[in-house]
Amino acid sequence: MAIQKTSLVDIVIERIKEYIVTNHLKPNDKLLSEKEFVESLQVSRTVVREALISLQTLGIVHIKPGGGVYVADTKLDSISNILKHHYDTNGVKIKELVEIREIIELGALRLIVEKNVAVDFQQLNDINESYYRAIMKKRETKEFDRLFHQELIKATANSTYFIFSEIINEYFMLTKLDLVEKEDALKNSYHQHKEIIHAIQKKDLPRAQRIMKEHFQPIRNFIIQMEENANETNRRI
Repeated sequence: MAIQKTSLVDIVIERIKEYIVTNHLKPNDKLLSEKEFVESLQVSRTVVREALISLQTLGIVHIKPGGGVYVADTKLDSISNILKHHYDTNGVKIKELVEIREIIELGALRLIVEKNVAVDFQQLNDINESYYRAIMKKRETKEFDRLFHQELIKATANSTYFIFSEIINEYFMLTKLDLVEKEDALKNSYHQHKEIIHAIQKKDLPRAQRIMKEHFQPIRNFIIQMEENANETNRRI
């Protein structure tokens, strides 16, 4: 029987943890590259990437765009543990998580504009164009969408804000919410990304935030439909 992908990710997570302990690595020490982990562990790049993202969310590693993977400063571990305990105890309220994610994204736009940080617009555009190519080739698009929003958070130049957003995102992923969008909706999302980039370039915060709110509307509609379906089911019982 083939090992499930999730099992491989879990195994790689443990192997990377063992690597850190065995080599007595400390915060800010550099780890192997993604490519080196692929070759060393003999798994796919996707599996290694998912494992590293999970480890970053847990506060164990820190991924620097174009700069490698490092052992993280674990000061925010307690936050991650609190959220994980909350999920195990109470489950997750999807609507509330979407509201939190939207607040984080809108806050990121405010930080970028008000702090007047040097945004890597080329990187944002490159990710968005990869997103568009995935749409046109009918490939999985979620990774590129996630990378786009992750890059926006990084652009705040606030590492604590970024780490906290990754923790919230990982918590959101526990819901296993799978919103499947049609090609027209995905293309609209691509154009919204472009408009957000342009609004940031013009330092037009109200416009950037308005477009971001529109960007979240499909998932809000999806949740409303889920709630209506659940209420209808309850009425029939």
